[in-house]
Amino acid sequence: MKGILLKRTKLLTVIISGIITLMLIALIIPKYEQMLDFYNVKWILIYSIILSMLYFIFGMLIETKRLIKVFSKKLSVNWLHISFVILLLLIIFIPVPYWLLLLPNNFFLLNFIFVNEVQVILNILAGILFVRAFENNS
Repeated sequence: MKGILLKRTKLLTVIISGIITLMLIALIIPKYEQMLDFYNVKWILIYSIILSMLYFIFGMLIETKRLIKVFSKKLSVNWLHISFVILLLLIIFIPVPYWLLLLPNNFFLLNFIFVNEVQVILNILAGILFVRAFENNS
C-alpha cells in the first residue's frame, strides 16, 4: 500500500512538473513572437535560449522512469550518447540569428534547423537522449 502511494506521488510530481513546464512555454512564446515582430535581437536570443532549455527539460520529463533510476542507483555513462547529445545541443542552442550570421546565404544543408517546429523536436529529443545516456550497472 505504501509503495503504491509513493508511485502515485512520483507520478503526480512528474505530471505537475510537466504542466508547469508547458505553462512556462505557453507564457514565453507570445513574448518571443512579439520580440520577433520588433526585431529586438537581445530579447530574441534570451527567449530562444530559455525556450530551448524548457523543451530540453520537457524531454527529460518524458523519460521520468529512467530519470528516477539515474538518481537512485549506481550508473554508468554511455559516452557515445553523451557526445551526440552535446553536439545536438550545440547545434540547437545557437539561436537562428547567429546561424544566419555564421553561414553563407546559400548554405541550404542546415536550413531545416531554422524552422521552429524542428528546433522544438530536436530539443525534446536531446532531453530524452540525455537521460538515456545513463545506464544502470545492475
